[in-house]
Order: sequence, then C-alpha cells, then structure tokens
Amino acid sequence: MKRVILLMLNVAGFCSFGQIVTTNPSVPSPSQPVTITFDVTGTEFATKNLNDVWLWAWLENGATDVNAATNVNPATAAQDAAKASRSSTNPNLYSITLTATQFFNKPASEIHTVGVLLKGRDWSNGQTADKFMTFSVNFAIAFASPSSSVFFVNESELINITVNSNENATIILKNGSTTIASSAGAVTEFSYGHSVAGTQGSVTITAEANNGSEVKSISFTYVVRTPTVVESRASGIVDGINYSADVSKATLSLLAPGKSSVYVLGDFNEWEISPDFQMKKDGEHFWLEIDGLTPGSEYAFQYFVDEHLKIADPYADKILDPDDQYIPPATYPGLKPFPSKALSDQWYFNRLAVLQTNQSPFEWEATDFAKPAGENLVIYELLIRDFFGSGERNYQNLIDTLAYLKHLGVNAIELMPIMEFNGNESWGYNPTFMFAPDKYYGTKNKFKEFIDNCHQNGIAVILDIAMNHQDLPNPYVMLDFDFVNGKPEADNRWFNVNATHPFSVFFDMNHESAYTKKYLDTVNYYWLNEYKVDGFRFDLSKGFTQTNNPSNAGAWSSYDASRIAILKRMADKIWEHTPEAYIILEHLSVNSEEKELAEYRSDEGKGMMLWGKMTEQYNQLTMGYVENSDIGGVYHESRGWDVPHLVAYMESHDEERLMVKNILYGNAAGSYSAKDKLTSLSRIRAANTLFYSIPGPKMLWQFGELGYDFSINHCSDGSNNESCRVSPKPVKWEYREESYRRWLYDHVRDLLRLRKNYDIFTEGALTLSTGNSLVKQLVLRNNPYTPSPSNADEMNAVAVANFDVVENAVLVEFPHTGTWYDYYAGGITLDVEGTSTSVTLSPGGYKLFTDVRVVSTVITGSEQSILNELDIYPNPVEDQLIIRSDNSSVPDVSWYSIYGVPIPLKKLDNETWEAGHLPPGLFIAEVKTRSGIFRLKLIKK
Repeated sequence: MKRVILLMLNVAGFCSFGQIVTTNPSVPSPSQPVTITFDVTGTEFATKNLNDVWLWAWLENGATDVNAATNVNPATAAQDAAKASRSSTNPNLYSITLTATQFFNKPASEIHTVGVLLKGRDWSNGQTADKFMTFSVNFAIAFASPSSSVFFVNESELINITVNSNENATIILKNGSTTIASSAGAVTEFSYGHSVAGTQGSVTITAEANNGSEVKSISFTYVVRTPTVVESRASGIVDGINYSADVSKATLSLLAPGKSSVYVLGDFNEWEISPDFQMKKDGEHFWLEIDGLTPGSEYAFQYFVDEHLKIADPYADKILDPDDQYIPPATYPGLKPFPSKALSDQWYFNRLAVLQTNQSPFEWEATDFAKPAGENLVIYELLIRDFFGSGERNYQNLIDTLAYLKHLGVNAIELMPIMEFNGNESWGYNPTFMFAPDKYYGTKNKFKEFIDNCHQNGIAVILDIAMNHQDLPNPYVMLDFDFVNGKPEADNRWFNVNATHPFSVFFDMNHESAYTKKYLDTVNYYWLNEYKVDGFRFDLSKGFTQTNNPSNAGAWSSYDASRIAILKRMADKIWEHTPEAYIILEHLSVNSEEKELAEYRSDEGKGMMLWGKMTEQYNQLTMGYVENSDIGGVYHESRGWDVPHLVAYMESHDEERLMVKNILYGNAAGSYSAKDKLTSLSRIRAANTLFYSIPGPKMLWQFGELGYDFSINHCSDGSNNESCRVSPKPVKWEYREESYRRWLYDHVRDLLRLRKNYDIFTEGALTLSTGNSLVKQLVLRNNPYTPSPSNADEMNAVAVANFDVVENAVLVEFPHTGTWYDYYAGGITLDVEGTSTSVTLSPGGYKLFTDVRVVSTVITGSEQSILNELDIYPNPVEDQLIIRSDNSSVPDVSWYSIYGVPIPLKKLDNETWEAGHLPPGLFIAEVKTRSGIFRLKLIKK
C-alpha cells in the first residue's frame, strides 16, 4: 500500500490517536537545524519500552510518490545520524536534531514535504505511524497551537493560538473578515487566547503575517458542538444509501450503537463539517436526507463519528481509496479519482463511499438459468489476479475466456473473494466492505455481465466469501476499535477482541452476536439477489464459533454443537429467499460434524457441501510413494455420509501444486523417474482418471488442467519463499501450445465429457480400493445393476491405475464376466472369463473399461490428430520426435513424405526418432497400435 499524506499548511503539530509530532522551530528550514519530537504516549509503540530507536525519513514528491532512495534504514545499518534520543524525564518522548540538507544530502530546493516515523532495530519492535512535516526555504508561518487543522469545541471554550514565523513579521488573526487580534509590531511568535462565542457551526480562524514584502496566511477551523437531533427515520429507510423516485435526493442511514454524533462529509459540502450535515438519531441509527444532487453524478462521502472517526458506509456498493490510481483505465473506465480534500495521514480513514442517483439498471439476458445439481458440480476455482497478466486482470477478459472453460467442461466457476479488499494485488481474504465489488477487477455492471454470460453458457457462479474475519478499515471494526493496541474494543458489537480459534487472521467476527447475524444475512441476500450468484464457498467456516480455543487446533477441530447451530441458522436464512443456493464450507473438521452439516435438510433437496481436501493422498500417488496414499476419502460414502455433498479436490489455492512436488520429490526406478516433467504429466493424467470418474462434486484449481508447475511460494524474483505465498504468480497461457500439456487438458476435458454424458460417472454405485497401495482400482455399478447392459444407460465401468514406478501385472476386479472395452486403447475388447483378470500396466499407466462400447473423442490440433492413446510431441519438430503409447505396447511407426514416398528415420529408443536430418516441410507418420492404424501429419521446422 502506498503512503498517503494530508496536505497541511505548515502545521507543525499534528495529532493522531495518542501520538503527537512537533518541531522546533515550528517552521523549519531545510538548511537550518530542527529538533523533531515524537510523543508516543498511549500508543502501542510506547509499550515496547525501547531505548534504541531510529528515525526513518523520506522525501515526498507530490501527494503519494515515495522516493524510497532517501529512506534511512537502521534495520541493516544503525546510522548515528538517524538515532533518536529518549527523554530522561518522560520515557514517551523521543527527539532528534538534524539539518535536512545534510541528512538527505539534497539541496534545499528539493526538500519540501518530509515523511517521518520511529522504528526499533527491526520490524518486530514495531513502528510509529507515518507523519509529515513541511520545510520552507522562503518566508513561512505555522501554528504551534492548536495542533489540528479541524477540531470541535464547546461554547465559551478558550482556544490558545500561537503563530510562529521564520522571519520578523506583523501577525494578525481574523474571524472571517473581522480582525480579532494582532501583534505589537514585527515578531517571530504571537500568542492569543480566543474565546468561543455562542455561534453554532464551523468557524475558520485565519492568521496573516506580513514581513514587509509579502503576506502569508494559514487557517484552522473549529466546530462548536451542537446536540444531535432525535427523530425517527421515514418508513422503509434501511441502513446504507437509500434512493427514491426523487433523483435529486438520497437518504443515508448508519447503524452506530453507542455513538452520540455523526456528520456527513462529502463532495456535496466540500468535505467541511457543517451543522447542515449533522445526522439525526433514531435509536442506534443515524440518518440524513441529502438533497440538491445532480441525477447521475457520483458523489464521494464518509461519516465523521464522535469527532474523531472517519468511516465509509458499510453498505456502499462502491468504495474509493488512494490505491485506485493504479487501476488501469481499460479495467475501470472513468473511475472517479479519490478527492484530494478527503486525504488523511491515517491510512484507515482513506475510504470513501460513493452514491449516485438515477443509475440505469443492468439488463439481464439469462432469465431461465437452471443450476447444475450440487452432486454434479465440477467447479473451477479461479483467482482473477493470477489468471491474467498485469493490466489484464478484469471481468472483460474473464468473459472472453469463458469459451476455454466451457470447452474444458466445467459447469461452475468459483471466484476467490472479489469484495472490496485492501490493496489491489490481493487473494481477497482481507475484505473491508462486503457489499462493494473491488474495482481492481472492473465495474459492478461488468461483474454482472460476467455472471450473465456464465449463465448463458450453462455455468454457475460461486463466490468465495470471507466471513470469519474482516480487515481494517471495515466500518464495524472501526466503530469500536482500540487504535493503541490494534484490536477491537470489548464493547464492539460485531467483532471479538481476540480470535476464539487458531489460524485466524485480521479481526475475528462474533457469530453469536445479533448484530453480526443481521449483517452477514444481509450480505448473503445481497449477492444472491442483486448479482444473481448461485452460491457461496464460506472461507474458514470452522472459525464461525465462540467456543474459545485460541491455540488448541485439535480442540478447535472437534465436534462443536454451537458452531453447527450457527451454520445451520445461516443456511436456513439463505434458503428462505434462495432455496437452490449452493452453500459450500471450507470446514476441514471432525467427520461427525461434517456429516451432520452435509446431511442437514438433505431430505428437502437442500444441504450444505463441504470441501474435501485430498491433495496429499493424490500427490503421494503421483510422486510414487505408498505412505498415506489412501484415496478413499475422496468419496462421501467412505466417510459414512448419506449424501454426495463432498466437494473433493486434488489442488486448491491453499495447497502446493502436484507437479511441483512431483518434480522435486518424485520416486524413480531405473530410467523411469516421476521427476521427469513429461512422465509427471502422464502420472497427473492417471490421477485425474481416478478422480473425475468417481461420483460426487469435484473442484479444479486454475491451470491444474495444464499441469501448472510453479510453487505456491513462488516469488517475483524467481525464488521460492513462504513469505511469497500470496504474491502474484506467473500466468502461463502458453502452456496450451505445449502438446504434452495440451494432452493433459484434453484428457481432463474428455473425463468431464464422460461425466456429463454417462450417468454411471455421477450416479453409479462405487467400490473403491482403499488403504495404502500404489495400485488403485474402482468399480462403478449402475443402479439398478445389470451384468448384461443393453445400452449406455445401463453401463458399468472399471478404472485402474498403476502409480508405482515399475511395471505391474494388476489383478483387476470386474463386476461380471464377458466383453469389456478398453476406452484408452481405442475401445479394443477384453474378454473377461473370471471376475479377476490380470492386466499389465506400465509405471504410471491407467485404464478405463466399460461394458458398453464408448467412443472416445478424437482431438484435432494444428495439422495434427492426437488420439487419447498417443502422446506425440513436439509438433512442429526440430531434432527428435517422441511417440508414446498409453498402453503397454510399443508403437510401430513408418514415415512418408507428403507424396507417400517412404522416408528412413533412425529409431533412438522405443519412443524416440531422430528427425534432425529431415528438410523443412510436411510429413506423415503411420502409427500402428493394437487399436488400429493412424496417420498423423507432422511439420518439420
């Protein structure tokens, strides 16, 4: 996150929560010594009780451009020039004296605004908040007091005013155009005690200094406190922004229990505190009608609560923040810039809501979309940030890529969180405003267009949503927050002071609070109805508990009746208004709890689904290791569940990629190695065969269909480090052009085609080999079972894979004798005389048998036909060509010119041919397998 500054007119003292920074002189010159004093009383930094403290300082070029080269870094070298002194009489005071031109080694003309903070020797010691001071080369003045440019006072209160000048000058103070005090001649300091009159509202005091040749002026504003008007809201007004038929008006409503006053600041009042924009109070709610609005114009605004807290509207559907400037115009055309008048030196105050009357409603085209049945879902988990390159991460590109996903065969897309989050390049699990789509991916209507296009293509949209926690500056976190200790206060209605469970991040929600329940119920209703999403994946649902196990992961994962009640209540509220909504839990808890949640209301056609993590087990197989290789848990009945509500997955955003561990740790025997990339991809195909042919919903993490092989901990510099886990990852769409990766894509696509076209793969009765073994087999019996099917509706199937690194003669169990068809060998027949039949499988080899002939798809690439049985690459070829058969046979290959003339090619081994001597052009490879003879076009570069 970029630093932002509050543009101030030579104000030497500026306060925040418990921290004050002052300078002496109060109008410092870059070429003269200045003493900077930090008063950290009441801050978290004070609790560190540090003696060794250094100043970090940087030059600001404009409002947000940090010149990092000027940073002084005591974390790597303790520089005496940057070390601050601690007061011997007040341990909360630290000071340092410096001359800016010497400190920065810059000329005075380049030193204007300087950012400063204090820090211990390393980050674990903490740091103070960013503060900013203005240096003046020429004549300038500043207030030594008051220390704030805007503040509240009571009637008849005395305001002590002190004005400093860096040159002798005559100083006068004015209230409007009326002079209220003046110095007796030319001075460098003038003080005056100003008594607040009975006037209500805002008063601006201006100081003017005249050095005989020029006049400088500065000002501050005080606001006389006025009682909040108590008045009921009009019928129908809800929290958030309320629009009506009168497009020149909008009514704002804020739930702020325990607060006494709220003002609205915005574009419509020049961001000034005004009695005309003080909200009225109705119980725990504050409200105000804003009129005089231009229809269709966007207005930024925020709430100023109890004279110290600035928050945006928690229900706003558009939020502005300073990071918006880095969003490409192509992603968000005409994005309203963050108003400079609203910038604060406290980053968490820099969130603004946007209201706009007379908006045109989105015109939905897909009005009859039928959601896929939950048990048939094939979900593609997707992070937009890492799905496209920099500058292209938006909904429009996602719309343009739907053909790729539809062709693959998925019927649901699960987006990692897209609600407004801090920063831009985020996973999204640091949400701040739950009703606003983050602008980094595009406009709200473009998001609706994406959903509409998905529905037109038969694809459901599931939102990953973080409701275990929220991040600052979520308004409900901010309303009752301890800024000194960085935690919600004990009386916060929505959030716990400390998380009740392990692995919590940011600020933990109290799911037993009536305030939290109403808030989250509204969030759920909003996305399902306003955006027509089809359901949710609730992140860290195991954290939806008030049972206090802050550090015991085992106790946290055990059966929790109160957590079950919380989730059932939330699900019931969703199903009241959207009966067919998907509810998917990332729970990963004890099986008895997951079983109860999965089966809840399943007799009514509802029910929650739960993530079924199978990463380690499948990865053990693809690496070739027997330990912990039992994949029985991929199937709901293996867990004792009565309903197929287990969303199984081999990869997810939270897990290491299968290919990464294959290449790093794969097993080997002789010349065969699972570390080899091509071999590893073949083993991934085997795993997919023993995954998608199992009934029940499945999930695929993006680019898994192409064998993505960059680590979850990949850093931008190419290294791997856990600190880079959530960092952007390389986008490898070029993988589609690599034939061996394309074959994996086609393999997954064909498995999804089988699931879609043949009920046996979604409704069949499964018998799955369990236990730790490198040979895995499954049997699918149709229901009702018949050993002599007459058509595909009665078909049975058997799949088997050898995950060993050596060839194995596998005793395959068939449900009946007779004729079976070897799907991946072109449908050749296998006569089964006994239910146990020996089949030889090469290392990593796999088979799918059906008792009804099923025609495999022929995948046609550029100038090439690739059968499921064969892997042929590279094409075009330069030096060597590899032809692999997926069964145990060695292909017999003959070579011809385009005119049919035989061409001799040297065979290097069973699968490699020398092609380097061929002239550029087109050639034909005639490949003989047990399935038949196939002629393939090959291009020589």
